[in-house]
Amino acid sequence: MMRRNLYPTAFRAARCSALFCIATLATLAAHAQFAGPAPGKNDSPPPLPAMATPAQTAAPVVPELHLYSGDLIEVTVYNVKDYDSKVRINASGSADLPLVGPVQLDGLTLQQAQLKIGDTLDAAGMIRNPDVTITVLDSVHDVITVTGEVNTPHPMPAFSAMRLLDVIAAAGGLTHTASHTISILRPSAPQPLLVQLGPDLMQASAENILVYPGDQIIVPRTGVVYVVGAVRAQSAYPLANGTPMTLMQAVALAGGANYEATRSQTRIIRTVGTKREEIHVNLKKVMFGKAPDPVLQNDDIVFIPPNSFKAGVKGGAAGIALGLLYAIPLLP
Repeated sequence: MMRRNLYPTAFRAARCSALFCIATLATLAAHAQFAGPAPGKNDSPPPLPAMATPAQTAAPVVPELHLYSGDLIEVTVYNVKDYDSKVRINASGSADLPLVGPVQLDGLTLQQAQLKIGDTLDAAGMIRNPDVTITVLDSVHDVITVTGEVNTPHPMPAFSAMRLLDVIAAAGGLTHTASHTISILRPSAPQPLLVQLGPDLMQASAENILVYPGDQIIVPRTGVVYVVGAVRAQSAYPLANGTPMTLMQAVALAGGANYEATRSQTRIIRTVGTKREEIHVNLKKVMFGKAPDPVLQNDDIVFIPPNSFKAGVKGGAAGIALGLLYAIPLLP
């Protein structure tokens, strides 16, 4: 009996020793972990980007749609197909409707106008208890205005909320010089709403917010650099937001310098206030790393002048002149 009781006692003793060792090792590990210097500011993870406040993205309180002079409406009566009519509210605020003539609608909501037309038809004995429906087809008041760098800027009728990208598409889309930072002026917002669409509109689903009647969408122009002269593609090249463009990059976008280009006489024409100044740059030295590649600014004009002789050779004028020179002795 005594021998059998020794095994549980020995087992309990071994288990306690093992737990004590584990606890000791854990304490040493914890001491080793916190024994070094405290992490500094550079060791901290970068802060999370600031989230937009709810006030910036909250939907405004859109008032009920009203009718005004100039609105084009369609009036229908349920189960009376012959009464369907399209009419524009005239300058006096009335709509000339079939069977009842002019009905004053200016300033009424859709529900008020429907009830008024129904009461007028019922009181005239034309249609008993009519169920009238009004649909606004065109409006000069409930619009979303799109201005700036779009292909067809114009105010468009909007009788309910629309997606930002849908409105931009209806305005013909963005031009190649358009900035992708859109400003929205909203009557109920004290400050303009800024929307960053990013470089790829196909990936801007989160920024495709709702816009409402009365909003004014402003698409500003991004910075551009003009490259002219002896290059393959003279044009205005947009500056990416927050990304500088150097002279070599601008010339590369223009397809490179032509054969007749005088690279050593390249000029950067820059507007400072109301004056223009010329900065002479040797593009040939820049290309071979013998001169720094200057950073361009918004509205800079890069001009690479052509060499007249090389331009003549390229155009064939020199060949014609040499041919005439050799042909002169052969003339009678």
